[in-house]
Amino acid sequence: MTAPKLDDYRRWIGVWSGAGETQAGQETLIRTTFEHGLDGFALAMHFEAWDTTLTTLYHGVHAHLSSAPNGAMKAIAHSTIHGPLILELTPDDEGVLALAGDSLAGSRISVTFVEEAPDELMFTAFWRPPGAHTSEPDTPRMTCNLKRSPPFKPPNR
Repeated sequence: MTAPKLDDYRRWIGVWSGAGETQAGQETLIRTTFEHGLDGFALAMHFEAWDTTLTTLYHGVHAHLSSAPNGAMKAIAHSTIHGPLILELTPDDEGVLALAGDSLAGSRISVTFVEEAPDELMFTAFWRPPGAHTSEPDTPRMTCNLKRSPPFKPPNR
C-alpha cells in the first residue's frame, strides 16, 4: 500500500524544464523528472541544473520520496554537491512539495516545488553551511519556473 501523501504529487509525473538562477546568481537551465518509484511505494525525483551552454552540470540530485516506518514522509537522496541526504517532507499547503534536512556535513538543505498552474511549477532551493541563519527573507536561493515538457516524439523518417 502506498502512502496517501504520494498521491498529492503523482499528477506531476513527467519531465519539467525551465531557465532560472543558481543560489550564486548564475543563469541556469533546469530539468526535473517525477516518476513512479519502487513499484508505487515512492515518487522518484531527478534534478539537474546546467550552465546555459549545457556543458557544465552545476548540481544534480536523485531522490525517492516515500513513507518511513514511523509514517513520516522522507526523501532519501544523493546530491552531487552534498552527497547522501535524508530530507523530511514539511507540512505545507496543497500543491506544495517542501523538503528540508541536513547533509552529513551539517549543511541545511531546503527544496520546494509549488504548483502555480496545471503545467507550471515554481522551484526554489537553498543550502546553508552549519550554523548559518536560514530564515531571512532575502536569503539567496536557486529559483526557476518549470514548465511541463511535451513527451518525446521521434522524427518521421
